[in-house]
Amino acid sequence: MTHLRVHAPSETANQLSQLRKLADASVAADHNEPFGDQTWVDLNAGNAWLISAEDEQLAGASVVVIPSDPSQPVLIELVVDPETRGRGIGRELANATEQLVTDHAAPDQTVTAWSHGDHPAARQLAAKTKLKPVRLLYRMAIDLAAESFGDAAVPQGYTIRTFQPGTDDHAWLQLNATAFADHPEQGQLTQADLDARKAEDWFDPAGFFIAEDAEAIPVGFHWTKIPVGATAGEVYAVGVHPAAQGTGLGKALTIYGMKHLAGSGLEKIVLYVDDENRPAVNLYNSLGFGIENTDVMFSSNS
Repeated sequence: MTHLRVHAPSETANQLSQLRKLADASVAADHNEPFGDQTWVDLNAGNAWLISAEDEQLAGASVVVIPSDPSQPVLIELVVDPETRGRGIGRELANATEQLVTDHAAPDQTVTAWSHGDHPAARQLAAKTKLKPVRLLYRMAIDLAAESFGDAAVPQGYTIRTFQPGTDDHAWLQLNATAFADHPEQGQLTQADLDARKAEDWFDPAGFFIAEDAEAIPVGFHWTKIPVGATAGEVYAVGVHPAAQGTGLGKALTIYGMKHLAGSGLEKIVLYVDDENRPAVNLYNSLGFGIENTDVMFSSNS
């Protein structure tokens, strides 16, 4: 028999090992991470609620982040162990999650939920809880067996160097916030968020590139990611200051980082991009990327 337990944010730290095993089982079955990077950051920082469905082991879980600022949306990510699916555990977790949000979120606070891989069961749960799809996020990929994405032609007046941890933190955070001012996640990164990512075992400043203008002011970046033991590297984030957009710097930075990944013995490169960001989608298509997966965000405000 499955039992549900609600863990307050201050109580989640001792649950993370089991949660990682559950997430790994989901990745093996679905080829998708059930929880985003920021979700793990929030869990490790004690900023997220956790609802666990426990049998003899962890059979499913719902992670709920409820910002104290009611203008910021609640974020939900839910996963059920592949071996226990079809038993109603997802629906039980969804019901418990609804109650948790009712008890702890502001009355009019928007609720959002991600379905990584656009799983049919997730769409059914979303419909039953009256959440509607509002955002598509593509995972695009390129096979590195035939490297042919061109040269990183850096526009005149710009140079590219590697990120210096500590020294570059403040300037990069300002640049990131400006470049992604309209992005609901990336543009909100704080020093604590950056520190958490720098503490990850995959972080490597040699794969984090900063573009500077003639006055040595950072105006763009390409942060790459190679998870430990993975065969795929990631275009983790590419950003360009609005003043430098339209110069070709974004394409140059993208290719610059791709060449770094291509020289790391990987099989492919992946990236995530919003469907609404058509200039970026078109750029990645031109470089040989194709869509291999779609994530869907559902929202109560649609």
